[in-house]
Order: sequence, then structure tokens, then C-alpha cells
Amino acid sequence: MGKPVSITISHDLGRDAALARLRGGVDKIRDRLGMVRMQLVEERWEGDALHFGVGALGQTVHGRVEVEDRLIRVEVSLPWMLAMFAEKLKIGVEKQGQILLEKPKA
Repeated sequence: MGKPVSITISHDLGRDAALARLRGGVDKIRDRLGMVRMQLVEERWEGDALHFGVGALGQTVHGRVEVEDRLIRVEVSLPWMLAMFAEKLKIGVEKQGQILLEKPKA
């Protein structure tokens, strides 16, 4: 059984703008994953939710990103071999999510 990891990122873009940012940012995320020898192996949108799989270290991590009016909820299930990286994952996802969702500077 995997270790569940939940991450919440607040935003003030509204649901539609946040969705647009995330949909447009998937290519950037894919490029960053490649730099650290990880690969996006599944990407499927269902309404306001992205279901994904990321391959790393011979393991596949599955998760879901749900876009709400003021929050992004990320749920990931880490295989037991990767559970030791849970805190680093949370920090990295929060940081990258905030960068992707921040409003452009005027």
C-alpha cells in the first residue's frame, strides 16, 4: 500500500484562470521532470481534475490535481519505496504550484 500525500495550494485567480494556467503549464512540468530523470507517463483531464502518473526510479506515482475556485488540491499515492521522499515532494510541488499560479507582475 502506498503513502498518501495531500498538498493544498491557495490562489486568487478563480477556477477558470487557474485551470488555464495548469493546462498551459503541463509542458513546462514535463520538461522539468525530464531534467531530473522523471517522466510523465499518464495525463488525463476529467473536468476540473488532472489524473497523472509520473515514472521515477523504476516506480510509478499516481495522483490527481483538482482545481477549485481558490484552491488547488494535489493527492498523490507514493509507493512504499518512495515514501521517504514525501516531505521533499510536498515542498517541491507547493513551490512549483505557486510559481505556476502567481499573477504576472505589473
